Amino acid sequence: MRVSASSTFRGKRAAGAIALASAIALGATLLVTSPAAATDYPSWDDVVAAQANETTKQSQIAEIQGLISGLQSQVEEAQAVAQKAWEADQVAQQALTDGTAKADTLQSQAAAAKAASEQSSKRAAALAAQFARSAGNDLTSHLIVSGGDSEDLLYQLGAMSKLSETSQGVFEKAEQDANTADSLSRQAEIAKSELAGLAAAADAALQQARDAQKTVQNALLDQEAHQAELTVQLAALQQNTASTLADYTAGVEAEKKRQQDEQDARARAAAEAAANDDGDASTGGGSGGGDSGSGGAGGGGGGDIAITPPAQSISGDAVVAFAEQFVGVVPYGYGADPNDSFGCDGLTQYVYGQFGIRLPRLVSRQAAMGVPVSPQDAQAGDLVVWPGAHIGIYDGQGGVIHSPDWGRYVTHNPGLWGSYYFVRIL
Repeated sequence: MRVSASSTFRGKRAAGAIALASAIALGATLLVTSPAAATDYPSWDDVVAAQANETTKQSQIAEIQGLISGLQSQVEEAQAVAQKAWEADQVAQQALTDGTAKADTLQSQAAAAKAASEQSSKRAAALAAQFARSAGNDLTSHLIVSGGDSEDLLYQLGAMSKLSETSQGVFEKAEQDANTADSLSRQAEIAKSELAGLAAAADAALQQARDAQKTVQNALLDQEAHQAELTVQLAALQQNTASTLADYTAGVEAEKKRQQDEQDARARAAAEAAANDDGDASTGGGSGGGDSGSGGAGGGGGGDIAITPPAQSISGDAVVAFAEQFVGVVPYGYGADPNDSFGCDGLTQYVYGQFGIRLPRLVSRQAAMGVPVSPQDAQAGDLVVWPGAHIGIYDGQGGVIHSPDWGRYVTHNPGLWGSYYFVRIL
């Protein structure tokens, strides 16, 4: 059996994945240097002061525009970095899986070759014993003593010659089997060792990307806290509006509601599209699944509810168990408070917040707080994201806990629907 070392695993493919992952991780590290992450946001007094001077006003407008776009751009870049690192890690891990399977095959072949070698050795030993019994150490003396006519003598000579040839062949086969077994064993060990190293390097590169993204997460939370007020400040400067502080505060709240309304509209559109694609709206839809509770008007929880505190230690199962208590209890609305209502992003923000994990509002921003995981690797406590439209908490069993849509309550849907992906937060 001839097996080349290059056939043991796809090392070049895995090595390429590692190189890509490392380069991506380096890019992620470089991304966190944006000055926007540590910028002091302008106050309403700054805006009012800037309105008095056209040059100052234009400078303030440019600054606010940069703040609005800068952080979101930075987060999107970090998301792309993490996504590429994850993809590179998946390539390396698949190479590890393929190579390990090949190494296991080689190991089995080595064991079979070793068994064949042992069998050949036993056969060779048996033939040697037979040869010794037939000929001894002095074949000539044996033939003379045995006597017999010429035909018997020729027959015995031929038999001895054939036995010798057979014995030699068996010895050579035993040696060949032993060499094959040794070669296969070495190749199997090398394959496993090198593949494990490649996979470890891929994981390290992925972790670098995750660490870089964590830096951006804080910036995103900061942006989320200021996004509405920056938008109102910009509008006041561009329109040269002489608003009072009360008007400004009301405008900030109105802007937050406008952003939430936009997300709700996208969620409803996705729900309708998914229902049309599936031909059965009861299977889910972009912002809902089958109801676990009766319908409601939404927008108000109708008073305080008894809430069981979350587990002391955080885990995916603990997150799911904590979220489960709101199923059929809290209605859909704009809120992020079980005593009021839960938007889809409000539910996730509240639940994770009870475990010390801050999430912003809006689906796209929450998705930016983690990195994608493959469906086969998804586990309880991961986020399920329907891009730009909806979000929920994966139960680890193929379902999702989410706040679906107006007139409905928090739901534990047993299945998923449409186009979605998983994001690891924990």
